[in-house]
Amino acid sequence: MPETGKKGLSGKQLETIIAIIIILVILGAGLLVHYKFILLNFFFLPVIFSGYYLGRKRALLIAITCILLEALYLVFSYEVIGVKFLLGQDDLFFLISWAIFLVLTAWIVGTLSERTEREVLNLKRAYLGILAIVLKYLEVGEEDKSQAEKIADLAGKIAGILELNKAEVENIKSAALLSDIQELQNFLPLFSQTSKLMSEENFVQNNLTDREKIMLKTAALILDEVQPILQTYFVHYRQKATELEKSLAVIPLGASIIALAELYIKLKQQGKVRIGPEEISSMEDIRRLRGSYFPEKAVDALFLVAY
Repeated sequence: MPETGKKGLSGKQLETIIAIIIILVILGAGLLVHYKFILLNFFFLPVIFSGYYLGRKRALLIAITCILLEALYLVFSYEVIGVKFLLGQDDLFFLISWAIFLVLTAWIVGTLSERTEREVLNLKRAYLGILAIVLKYLEVGEEDKSQAEKIADLAGKIAGILELNKAEVENIKSAALLSDIQELQNFLPLFSQTSKLMSEENFVQNNLTDREKIMLKTAALILDEVQPILQTYFVHYRQKATELEKSLAVIPLGASIIALAELYIKLKQQGKVRIGPEEISSMEDIRRLRGSYFPEKAVDALFLVAY
């Protein structure tokens, strides 16, 4: 499968080479062998080649160019050189079918090439998602806790006080560990791609032990449950962070808990945090956000953890 680098490196050069080859073959066919229809099959080669390396649009353009050049050659040979072709019904049918199949070949090869390239790109993006997740969990193993781990610990404690079940607590902690990824918006689609990749049988069965297969499928399930939490957290507490009056009924509790834990950790580290027009510099400032920016029970749970 050609890579983008190959296309970028040789796009115009390939088009030029293909065009020169086509013209030379047409002239050579006329001068050397007095033109035989069997040589028209040669034009499938540059069309297939261009479809594979240049994509569907350029392959169709080259196929149409071949057809037009062949038509011009016939007209030129008849009008200028005086070569008289006796084109019977079978010959016309052959020329028309050749033109149709040439265009179809360009479309099919180009489409398959672009589809394969998209799949490879999605695979690379999914691996980037896996890498980001692995790196975040590696940070947890460092001697000094990262900010993400501090947020995850606090979010887990808040969720525990609210008596959420163990699975929900672990999902909130996992989402919190990933919440401070740079360019989170770009990585969110990767989580679903990564989850799909991990759960596919052809991927899971690729020279892995039973334990590794179970771990991958478990990770896929976790990502499926974590992604909605991170998505709503990003939308309501990143993109719409300045909106102090939120519709808390539509925001999952886990997303609010992560945002609350993040605010508390930043407050401890920086001394003050600005949310829109509001400056948060104390726990009492956080209390004022109770019921509007954060759920009341989440703020009450934070005060129990903090004190």
